[in-house]
Amino acid sequence: MRAKKIRRALLIVILLAILVIILIPLVWSIVLSFDRTALSTLPEFSLIPHEFSLFNYEVAFTSIPLVRYYLNTIFVTVVHTFLAVFFALMCGYAFAKGNFVGKKFWFIFMLAVMMLPFESRMIPLYLQYKSWGLLDTYAPLLMGACAYVYGIFFAKQNIEAIPDSLRESAYIDGASEWRIFLKIILPLSKPLIATLSILQVLSNWNSYLWPLVVLRSSEKQLISVGVSIFNSQQDAIYYGPRMAVAVISAIPLSIMFLFLQKYIVQSIAVSGIKQ
Repeated sequence: MRAKKIRRALLIVILLAILVIILIPLVWSIVLSFDRTALSTLPEFSLIPHEFSLFNYEVAFTSIPLVRYYLNTIFVTVVHTFLAVFFALMCGYAFAKGNFVGKKFWFIFMLAVMMLPFESRMIPLYLQYKSWGLLDTYAPLLMGACAYVYGIFFAKQNIEAIPDSLRESAYIDGASEWRIFLKIILPLSKPLIATLSILQVLSNWNSYLWPLVVLRSSEKQLISVGVSIFNSQQDAIYYGPRMAVAVISAIPLSIMFLFLQKYIVQSIAVSGIKQ
């Protein structure tokens, strides 16, 4: 019993040490964002600003259109998440309960596509959207939502667990396939919807490479690319403004995690992936 308590205390100490190591850079970046002296020189380490000021945030908002980047990112995130989750559920329902020619082949083909890294498909996709004249629009960021392969796979696995007797009863009552999907499958898939939605929001808000490739206009960019644009525009170091931009870009996901951390952890644990 005593050895167990010692091991538990040792584990707590180790975890606290790791937590401190992780939090110190985060806290210091927030402190620097409020420190008026953090411009061309890096001030000495301190957990409170040497000269508290909102100057760095003023520089951040005046140097790049952060509000515009926020609105762009929110639009893309919301629309992409809705399309991805809705089509994933529809396709997952078809693979789980449907009966059509080539069902097994198309499911395996879909899984094979999922195993290909996005970087290997990026150039062909770029050339495809270029030939369609869709570059510098949000179409390349949104059209891919209709083929959320992992979401389809995950939806299929979950919808298969729904008893067929519910569908059969609905058929007997004269319900159409769409009515069964909307009135039975969707209400019974709320945990699945929450999981896929959280994963999509996290993925879209942090998306960087694809928006950087297909969006050319600065005013259409997302917040992740906007931070990079701000950093590339600065001739001097400007630690404070850079930290201010980083803090601003991280606020929505930080708030989301504080209120939904239970569901975020559950969704990642259930899905078994990292995005």
